[in-house]
Amino acid sequence: MNAIAIHHDFSFNMAGTGAADHGSAIVSLSRREAGLPSLGSLDANLSALSASRRVFQILSPWLTLGIFAYVYAMHWMILLPVAMLAHFIVVVAFTHDVVHGTAGLSRRATEWALFCMSPLMLASGHAFRWSHLHHHSHSLARDDFEGSPATMSLKAALMSGPTYMPRLWLHGYTHCKRAIECRWMAAELGTDIAFIIAALLLFPWTCAPLVYYLLVWIGGALFPISTAWLPHFKPTSGLAGQARTLRGKYIPGLFMNLTYHLEHHLYPQVPGVNLPRLATLLDPHFARLGVEPPRTY
Repeated sequence: MNAIAIHHDFSFNMAGTGAADHGSAIVSLSRREAGLPSLGSLDANLSALSASRRVFQILSPWLTLGIFAYVYAMHWMILLPVAMLAHFIVVVAFTHDVVHGTAGLSRRATEWALFCMSPLMLASGHAFRWSHLHHHSHSLARDDFEGSPATMSLKAALMSGPTYMPRLWLHGYTHCKRAIECRWMAAELGTDIAFIIAALLLFPWTCAPLVYYLLVWIGGALFPISTAWLPHFKPTSGLAGQARTLRGKYIPGLFMNLTYHLEHHLYPQVPGVNLPRLATLLDPHFARLGVEPPRTY
């Protein structure tokens, strides 16, 4: 998990959307090779979550879903996209921690958390786990499905978005090696379809579920941009060029610290809530390496 491998043979193409070919040289740079310390020598508590924080993270997706429902019921349509954006970010951030095993859940609870988040994202939590962990171990290699939009033009990455979630499921399902993992993915697909059918059946009484899933689909269509193109576009062999980061006090917080992408790739065992503290501890080491992460408000 510590290695960030950069593969400049970007022939992997998402359904013909125009990935570029950047040659065939491979540059692999791990945390240790970059001269960065182990997590334990920085702060052994960085991988820990308090009990209150663990409970808050588990409840947050359902609380923001309730806020979305309340905003819709009050007909505050101008606030609906804001409520949906907050809900989507919370769901993705929590699922991301669950995928990495940093949400403080047991193994059984982790599997069920991935399942429960699936209909909220109109995706497969287990397929996302397979793809995301493969992205970490084979970052931007030609079989890195999640990272492949980083090899495209902005237009091509945007065009890949509308079908991204179904293709993510198909990629995970066709590549998973464990039968139980495939069964989870199949169950999640079936659950997503059932929820969409239920939303259609409820349409004569309320269109709220269909509006919700339309906004979820839009959010999923932006995944190639938000998770690959922005943090990885035009990678270089330097440390900062392999996975970009954006620091700050307010804007990264609004995105649940998902903008600390370089720090996350270097230390994936750190939960999102602790990434700002990790970034501060890494500052002198980054300065020694000539890395100056961009900062915002």
